[in-house]
Amino acid sequence: MVVGAGPAGSATAYHLATRGVDVLMVDKAVFPREKVCGDGLTPRGVRAIQRMGIDPTEPGFTRVDGLRTYGVDGVVIDLRWPRLKDFPPLGVVRTRFDFDNLLAERAVKAGARFDQGTEARRPVMDGTWVGGARVQREGHEEEVKARFVVAADGASSRFAAHAGVRRDDGRPMGIAARRYYRIPRPQEPVLEAFVNLRDEPTGGVMAGYGWIFPLGDGVVNVGAGLLNTFKRFKEMSARKLMDVFVADLPPEWGITEENATGPVLSGPIPMGMNRRPLAVPGMLVVGDAGGLTNPFNGEGIAYAMETGELAAELIADALAKNRPALAHLYPVLLKERYARYYLIGRQWVRMIGHPRFMHFAVRHGFPRTALMRFALTFMANLTDGRDGSAQDRLMHALVSLAPER
Repeated sequence: MVVGAGPAGSATAYHLATRGVDVLMVDKAVFPREKVCGDGLTPRGVRAIQRMGIDPTEPGFTRVDGLRTYGVDGVVIDLRWPRLKDFPPLGVVRTRFDFDNLLAERAVKAGARFDQGTEARRPVMDGTWVGGARVQREGHEEEVKARFVVAADGASSRFAAHAGVRRDDGRPMGIAARRYYRIPRPQEPVLEAFVNLRDEPTGGVMAGYGWIFPLGDGVVNVGAGLLNTFKRFKEMSARKLMDVFVADLPPEWGITEENATGPVLSGPIPMGMNRRPLAVPGMLVVGDAGGLTNPFNGEGIAYAMETGELAAELIADALAKNRPALAHLYPVLLKERYARYYLIGRQWVRMIGHPRFMHFAVRHGFPRTALMRFALTFMANLTDGRDGSAQDRLMHALVSLAPER
Protein backbone atom coordinates (compact mmCIF):
# COMPACT_ATOMS: atom_id res chain seq x y z
CA MET A 1 0.00 0.00 0.00
CA VAL A 2 1.31 3.45 -0.95
CA VAL A 3 0.05 6.48 0.98
CA GLY A 4 0.21 9.55 -1.26
CA ALA A 5 0.17 9.93 -5.05
CA GLY A 6 2.73 12.66 -5.65
CA PRO A 7 5.97 11.89 -7.49
CA ALA A 8 7.27 9.69 -4.65
CA GLY A 9 4.07 7.70 -4.31
CA SER A 10 3.40 7.27 -8.01
CA ALA A 11 7.00 6.22 -8.67
CA THR A 12 6.77 3.68 -5.85
CA ALA A 13 3.46 2.31 -7.11
CA TYR A 14 4.69 2.16 -10.71
CA HIS A 15 7.87 0.29 -9.90
CA LEU A 16 6.03 -2.12 -7.60
CA ALA A 17 3.40 -2.82 -10.24
CA THR A 18 5.97 -3.42 -12.99
CA ARG A 19 7.57 -6.00 -10.70
CA GLY A 20 4.29 -7.86 -10.38
CA VAL A 21 3.31 -6.63 -6.91
CA ASP A 22 -0.37 -6.02 -6.14
CA VAL A 23 -0.33 -2.39 -5.03
CA LEU A 24 -2.96 0.08 -3.85
CA MET A 25 -2.15 3.81 -3.91
CA VAL A 26 -4.36 6.22 -1.97
CA ASP A 27 -4.46 10.00 -1.83
CA LYS A 28 -6.83 12.32 0.01
CA ALA A 29 -6.99 14.64 -3.02
CA VAL A 30 -8.92 14.10 -6.23
CA PHE A 31 -6.60 14.43 -9.21
CA PRO A 32 -5.58 16.60 -10.94
CA ARG A 33 -4.82 19.03 -8.12
CA GLU A 34 -2.51 22.00 -7.45
CA LYS A 35 0.82 21.67 -5.64
CA VAL A 36 3.36 24.22 -4.42
CA CYS A 37 6.50 23.66 -6.48
CA GLY A 38 8.81 25.31 -8.97
CA ASP A 39 7.65 22.72 -11.55
CA GLY A 40 11.19 22.31 -12.91
CA LEU A 41 13.10 19.08 -13.46
CA THR A 42 16.86 18.98 -13.92
CA PRO A 43 18.36 16.08 -15.93
CA ARG A 44 18.27 14.07 -12.70
CA GLY A 45 14.48 14.40 -12.58
CA VAL A 46 14.19 13.70 -16.31
CA ARG A 47 16.06 10.44 -15.82
CA ALA A 48 13.55 9.48 -13.13
CA ILE A 49 10.53 10.04 -15.40
CA GLN A 50 12.22 8.16 -18.23
CA ARG A 51 12.50 5.21 -15.86
CA MET A 52 8.69 5.34 -15.67
CA GLY A 53 8.46 5.14 -19.45
CA ILE A 54 7.66 8.84 -19.94
CA ASP A 55 9.09 10.68 -22.94
CA PRO A 56 10.23 14.17 -21.82
CA THR A 57 9.89 15.47 -25.39
CA GLU A 58 6.17 14.68 -25.60
CA PRO A 59 3.63 17.55 -25.66
CA GLY A 60 3.04 19.15 -22.27
CA PHE A 61 6.70 19.45 -21.29
CA THR A 62 8.70 22.63 -21.86
CA ARG A 63 12.33 21.80 -22.54
CA VAL A 64 15.14 23.66 -20.77
CA ASP A 65 18.76 23.26 -21.81
CA GLY A 66 20.47 24.71 -18.77
CA LEU A 67 20.52 27.04 -15.80
CA ARG A 68 20.91 30.83 -15.81
CA THR A 69 21.99 32.15 -12.41
CA TYR A 70 21.87 35.81 -11.37
CA GLY A 71 24.27 37.04 -8.68
CA VAL A 72 24.92 40.49 -7.24
CA ASP A 73 26.32 43.47 -9.17
CA GLY A 74 24.64 42.30 -12.38
CA VAL A 75 26.75 39.15 -12.80
CA VAL A 76 24.94 36.38 -14.72
CA ILE A 77 26.20 32.85 -15.41
CA ASP A 78 24.76 30.52 -18.04
CA LEU A 79 25.33 26.82 -17.48
CA ARG A 80 24.28 24.25 -20.05
CA TRP A 81 23.53 20.84 -18.63
CA PRO A 82 26.67 18.69 -18.65
CA ARG A 83 26.93 15.85 -21.15
CA LEU A 84 26.94 12.73 -18.99
CA LYS A 85 26.54 8.98 -19.46
CA ASP A 86 24.12 8.62 -16.56
CA PHE A 87 21.80 11.56 -17.26
CA PRO A 88 19.97 12.94 -20.32
CA PRO A 89 21.12 16.35 -21.63
CA LEU A 90 17.87 18.18 -20.93
CA GLY A 91 15.60 19.46 -18.21
CA VAL A 92 11.86 20.09 -18.44
CA VAL A 93 9.14 22.19 -16.84
CA ARG A 94 5.52 21.17 -16.39
CA THR A 95 2.91 22.25 -13.86
CA ARG A 96 2.46 19.85 -10.98
CA PHE A 97 -1.27 19.99 -11.78
CA ASP A 98 -0.51 18.10 -15.00
CA PHE A 99 2.71 16.34 -14.00
CA ASP A 100 1.44 14.54 -10.90
CA ASN A 101 -1.66 13.42 -12.76
CA LEU A 102 0.55 12.02 -15.54
CA LEU A 103 2.65 10.05 -13.03
CA ALA A 104 -0.42 8.64 -11.30
CA GLU A 105 -1.84 7.57 -14.67
CA ARG A 106 1.45 5.81 -15.47
CA ALA A 107 1.26 3.92 -12.19
CA VAL A 108 -2.32 2.85 -12.92
CA LYS A 109 -1.41 1.81 -16.47
CA ALA A 110 1.36 -0.35 -14.99
CA GLY A 111 -1.21 -2.16 -12.85
CA ALA A 112 -1.52 -0.18 -9.62
CA ARG A 113 -4.95 0.55 -8.17
CA PHE A 114 -5.55 4.19 -7.25
CA ASP A 115 -8.17 5.33 -4.73
CA GLN A 116 -8.53 9.10 -4.97
CA GLY A 117 -10.33 11.14 -2.34
CA THR A 118 -9.22 8.56 0.20
CA GLU A 119 -7.26 9.67 3.25
CA ALA A 120 -4.97 7.26 5.10
CA ARG A 121 -5.48 8.57 8.61
CA ARG A 122 -3.20 6.34 10.66
CA PRO A 123 -1.34 3.03 10.50
CA VAL A 124 -2.89 -0.28 11.46
CA MET A 125 -0.50 -2.08 13.77
CA ASP A 126 0.03 -5.82 13.91
CA GLY A 127 2.09 -5.92 17.06
CA THR A 128 5.10 -3.75 16.19
CA TRP A 129 4.53 -4.17 12.42
CA VAL A 130 2.69 -1.60 10.30
CA GLY A 131 0.16 -3.90 8.67
CA GLY A 132 -2.03 -1.45 6.77
CA ALA A 133 -3.95 1.76 7.31
CA ARG A 134 -7.22 3.16 8.55
CA VAL A 135 -8.59 5.06 5.57
CA GLN A 136 -11.48 7.46 5.22
CA ARG A 137 -13.45 7.87 2.02
CA GLU A 138 -16.75 9.69 1.57
CA GLY A 139 -17.12 10.08 5.33
CA HIS A 140 -16.69 6.38 6.09
CA GLU A 141 -13.64 4.88 7.76
CA GLU A 142 -12.37 1.38 7.12
CA GLU A 143 -9.28 -0.75 7.60
CA VAL A 144 -7.06 -1.75 4.70
CA LYS A 145 -4.50 -4.49 5.29
CA ALA A 146 -1.16 -4.58 3.48
CA ARG A 147 2.07 -6.56 3.67
CA PHE A 148 4.07 -3.34 3.40
CA VAL A 149 3.13 0.33 3.59
CA VAL A 150 5.06 3.18 1.97
CA ALA A 151 4.54 6.65 3.44
CA ALA A 152 4.71 9.08 0.51
CA ASP A 153 2.30 11.74 1.71
CA GLY A 154 4.60 14.72 1.52
CA ALA A 155 6.21 17.34 3.71
CA SER A 156 3.46 17.37 6.33
CA SER A 157 3.13 13.59 6.54
CA ARG A 158 0.78 12.83 9.40
CA PHE A 159 0.65 9.17 8.52
CA ALA A 160 4.39 8.72 9.04
CA ALA A 161 4.22 10.76 12.24
CA HIS A 162 1.63 8.32 13.64
CA ALA A 163 4.19 5.56 13.05
CA GLY A 164 6.87 7.41 15.01
CA VAL A 165 8.68 9.37 12.27
CA ARG A 166 9.87 12.73 13.58
CA ARG A 167 11.62 15.80 12.24
CA ASP A 168 15.27 16.23 13.24
CA ASP A 169 15.35 19.88 14.36
CA GLY A 170 19.12 19.97 13.93
CA ARG A 171 18.78 19.58 10.17
CA PRO A 172 17.64 22.25 7.73
CA MET A 173 14.28 22.97 6.21
CA GLY A 174 12.95 25.72 4.05
CA ILE A 175 9.82 27.58 3.00
CA ALA A 176 8.81 28.53 -0.51
CA ALA A 177 6.08 30.36 -2.38
CA ARG A 178 5.17 30.41 -6.04
CA ARG A 179 2.73 32.07 -8.42
CA TYR A 180 1.93 31.79 -12.12
CA TYR A 181 2.11 34.80 -14.44
CA ARG A 182 1.46 35.37 -18.13
CA ILE A 183 4.05 37.90 -19.22
CA PRO A 184 5.24 39.60 -22.44
CA ARG A 185 8.92 38.82 -21.78
CA PRO A 186 10.25 36.32 -24.36
CA GLN A 187 10.94 32.89 -22.91
CA GLU A 188 14.29 31.18 -23.24
CA PRO A 189 14.91 27.44 -22.68
CA VAL A 190 16.60 27.90 -19.29
CA LEU A 191 15.76 27.64 -15.61
CA GLU A 192 16.48 31.07 -14.11
CA ALA A 193 17.71 31.24 -10.50
CA PHE A 194 18.34 34.45 -8.55
CA VAL A 195 20.74 34.12 -5.61
CA ASN A 196 20.53 37.83 -4.83
CA LEU A 197 17.53 38.08 -2.50
CA ARG A 198 18.19 41.29 -0.57
CA ASP A 199 18.32 41.33 3.21
CA GLU A 200 17.63 45.03 3.73
CA PRO A 201 18.64 45.31 7.44
CA THR A 202 22.14 43.92 6.88
CA GLY A 203 22.79 44.77 3.26
CA GLY A 204 23.57 41.12 2.72
CA VAL A 205 21.93 38.33 0.75
CA MET A 206 19.35 35.95 2.17
CA ALA A 207 19.96 32.19 2.30
CA GLY A 208 17.71 31.20 -0.53
CA TYR A 209 16.91 32.01 -4.13
CA GLY A 210 14.19 33.19 -6.42
CA TRP A 211 13.26 31.52 -9.68
CA ILE A 212 11.51 32.02 -12.99
CA PHE A 213 10.77 28.80 -14.87
CA PRO A 214 9.16 28.83 -18.35
CA LEU A 215 5.97 26.89 -19.02
CA GLY A 216 5.37 28.02 -22.60
CA ASP A 217 2.74 30.30 -24.15
CA GLY A 218 4.01 33.23 -22.09
CA VAL A 219 3.32 31.53 -18.75
CA VAL A 220 6.02 31.34 -16.09
CA ASN A 221 6.32 29.88 -12.60
CA VAL A 222 7.76 32.60 -10.36
CA GLY A 223 8.77 31.76 -6.82
CA ALA A 224 11.25 32.08 -3.99
CA GLY A 225 12.56 29.85 -1.24
CA LEU A 226 14.36 30.53 2.05
CA LEU A 227 16.33 28.29 4.40
CA ASN A 228 15.70 28.23 8.14
CA THR A 229 19.43 28.75 8.71
CA PHE A 230 18.87 32.40 7.73
CA LYS A 231 19.29 34.46 10.89
CA ARG A 232 15.97 36.30 10.55
CA PHE A 233 14.02 33.30 9.30
CA LYS A 234 11.32 33.67 11.96
CA GLU A 235 10.67 37.23 10.83
CA MET A 236 9.98 36.11 7.27
CA SER A 237 6.96 34.47 5.71
CA ALA A 238 6.90 32.83 2.32
CA ARG A 239 4.57 35.58 1.09
CA LYS A 240 6.90 38.33 2.33
CA LEU A 241 9.85 36.57 0.68
CA MET A 242 7.93 36.44 -2.58
CA ASP A 243 7.17 40.15 -2.34
CA VAL A 244 10.88 40.97 -1.80
CA PHE A 245 11.86 38.93 -4.84
CA VAL A 246 9.21 40.23 -7.23
CA ALA A 247 9.80 43.85 -6.19
CA ASP A 248 13.44 43.60 -7.32
CA LEU A 249 12.68 42.22 -10.78
CA PRO A 250 12.86 44.61 -13.76
CA PRO A 251 9.42 46.23 -14.32
CA GLU A 252 9.64 45.60 -18.06
CA TRP A 253 9.52 41.84 -17.44
CA GLY A 254 5.85 42.26 -16.59
CA ILE A 255 5.75 40.24 -13.38
CA THR A 256 2.92 42.29 -11.93
CA GLU A 257 -0.34 41.76 -10.11
CA GLU A 258 -2.23 42.40 -13.36
CA ASN A 259 -0.39 39.56 -15.10
CA ALA A 260 -0.84 37.00 -12.33
CA THR A 261 -3.01 34.04 -13.33
CA GLY A 262 -3.58 32.66 -9.84
CA PRO A 263 -2.89 33.15 -6.13
CA VAL A 264 0.40 32.91 -4.25
CA LEU A 265 0.72 29.42 -2.79
CA SER A 266 3.32 28.43 -0.20
CA GLY A 267 4.59 25.44 1.72
CA PRO A 268 7.50 23.87 3.63
CA ILE A 269 10.55 22.17 2.10
CA PRO A 270 11.94 19.33 4.25
CA MET A 271 15.50 18.57 3.22
CA GLY A 272 18.82 16.95 3.97
CA MET A 273 17.31 13.72 5.39
CA ASN A 274 15.68 15.65 8.24
CA ARG A 275 13.16 12.95 9.15
CA ARG A 276 13.92 9.83 11.13
CA PRO A 277 13.56 6.94 11.20
CA LEU A 278 13.09 6.37 7.47
CA ALA A 279 11.85 2.84 8.09
CA VAL A 280 9.87 1.18 10.85
CA PRO A 281 8.78 -2.46 10.78
CA GLY A 282 6.42 -2.81 7.82
CA MET A 283 6.76 0.77 6.56
CA LEU A 284 9.26 2.74 4.46
CA VAL A 285 9.26 6.54 4.10
CA VAL A 286 10.00 8.16 0.72
CA GLY A 287 10.29 11.63 -0.78
CA ASP A 288 9.30 14.72 1.18
CA ALA A 289 7.73 12.58 3.91
CA GLY A 290 11.32 11.56 4.68
CA GLY A 291 12.83 15.02 4.26
CA LEU A 292 14.83 13.83 1.26
CA THR A 293 15.07 17.05 -0.78
CA ASN A 294 18.54 18.14 -1.93
CA PRO A 295 19.68 20.82 0.58
CA PHE A 296 21.88 22.55 -2.00
CA ASN A 297 19.17 23.53 -4.48
CA GLY A 298 15.81 22.49 -3.03
CA GLU A 299 15.23 19.92 -5.78
CA GLY A 300 12.76 17.39 -4.48
CA ILE A 301 11.03 15.61 -7.37
CA ALA A 302 14.07 13.66 -8.56
CA TYR A 303 14.87 12.40 -5.07
CA ALA A 304 11.24 11.59 -4.37
CA MET A 305 11.11 9.39 -7.46
CA GLU A 306 14.52 7.82 -6.84
CA THR A 307 13.67 6.90 -3.26
CA GLY A 308 10.29 5.57 -4.38
CA GLU A 309 11.97 3.32 -6.92
CA LEU A 310 14.48 2.10 -4.33
CA ALA A 311 11.70 1.31 -1.86
CA ALA A 312 9.80 -0.58 -4.56
CA GLU A 313 12.86 -2.66 -5.50
CA LEU A 314 13.44 -3.69 -1.90
CA ILE A 315 9.80 -4.50 -1.16
CA ALA A 316 9.42 -6.53 -4.35
CA ASP A 317 12.58 -8.46 -3.50
CA ALA A 318 11.45 -9.05 0.07
CA LEU A 319 8.08 -10.37 -1.10
CA ALA A 320 9.58 -12.56 -3.82
CA LYS A 321 11.96 -14.18 -1.34
CA ASN A 322 9.45 -14.18 1.53
CA ARG A 323 12.01 -12.37 3.64
CA PRO A 324 10.29 -9.18 4.91
CA ALA A 325 13.42 -7.98 6.69
CA LEU A 326 15.14 -7.38 3.33
CA ALA A 327 13.00 -4.29 2.80
CA HIS A 328 14.51 -2.72 5.87
CA LEU A 329 17.87 -2.39 4.16
CA TYR A 330 16.27 0.81 2.84
CA PRO A 331 17.83 3.26 5.37
CA VAL A 332 21.23 1.64 4.88
CA LEU A 333 21.05 2.04 1.11
CA LEU A 334 19.75 5.60 1.41
CA LYS A 335 22.70 6.40 3.63
CA GLU A 336 25.14 4.93 1.13
CA ARG A 337 23.56 6.85 -1.73
CA TYR A 338 22.96 10.29 -0.23
CA ALA A 339 24.34 10.73 3.31
CA ARG A 340 27.79 12.14 2.49
CA TYR A 341 26.52 14.50 -0.20
CA TYR A 342 23.68 15.70 2.03
CA LEU A 343 26.07 16.25 4.93
CA ILE A 344 28.10 18.64 2.78
CA GLY A 345 24.83 20.32 1.78
CA ARG A 346 23.75 20.74 5.39
CA GLN A 347 27.08 22.33 6.30
CA TRP A 348 26.79 24.67 3.31
CA VAL A 349 23.30 25.88 4.22
CA ARG A 350 24.45 26.62 7.76
CA MET A 351 27.24 28.81 6.39
CA ILE A 352 25.05 30.76 3.98
CA GLY A 353 22.56 31.42 6.78
CA HIS A 354 24.74 34.43 7.60
CA PRO A 355 23.67 37.20 5.17
CA ARG A 356 27.12 38.77 5.00
CA PHE A 357 28.76 35.43 4.24
CA MET A 358 26.15 34.71 1.58
CA HIS A 359 26.79 38.14 0.06
CA PHE A 360 30.57 37.56 0.14
CA ALA A 361 30.22 34.11 -1.46
CA VAL A 362 27.99 35.40 -4.25
CA ARG A 363 30.00 38.58 -4.91
CA HIS A 364 33.42 36.93 -4.99
CA GLY A 365 32.42 33.53 -6.35
CA PHE A 366 30.34 34.58 -9.35
CA PRO A 367 33.11 36.39 -11.27
CA ARG A 368 35.10 33.15 -11.23
CA THR A 369 33.22 31.42 -14.01
CA ALA A 370 35.00 28.06 -13.92
CA LEU A 371 34.51 27.83 -10.15
CA MET A 372 30.82 28.67 -10.44
CA ARG A 373 30.23 26.16 -13.22
CA PHE A 374 31.76 23.49 -11.01
CA ALA A 375 29.77 24.64 -7.96
CA LEU A 376 26.43 24.80 -9.78
CA THR A 377 26.95 21.34 -11.30
CA PHE A 378 27.91 19.96 -7.89
CA MET A 379 24.84 21.52 -6.28
CA ALA A 380 22.62 19.93 -8.93
CA ASN A 381 24.27 16.55 -8.17
CA LEU A 382 24.89 15.87 -11.86
CA THR A 383 27.94 13.67 -12.22
CA ASP A 384 29.13 10.36 -13.63
CA GLY A 385 31.21 9.86 -10.48
CA ARG A 386 34.63 8.28 -10.63
CA ASP A 387 33.88 6.89 -14.10
CA GLY A 388 33.41 10.36 -15.56
CA SER A 389 35.48 13.41 -16.42
CA ALA A 390 38.14 15.03 -14.24
CA GLN A 391 35.43 17.30 -12.83
CA ASP A 392 33.23 14.29 -12.04
CA ARG A 393 36.12 12.54 -10.32
CA LEU A 394 36.79 15.64 -8.23
CA MET A 395 33.14 15.76 -7.16
CA HIS A 396 33.28 12.08 -6.27
CA ALA A 397 36.44 12.64 -4.21
CA LEU A 398 34.90 15.55 -2.30
CA VAL A 399 31.82 13.53 -1.41
CA SER A 400 33.90 10.47 -0.48
CA LEU A 401 35.86 12.52 2.05
CA ALA A 402 32.72 13.45 3.98
CA PRO A 403 31.71 11.21 6.90
CA GLU A 404 28.65 9.02 6.34
CA ARG A 405 26.21 10.33 8.93
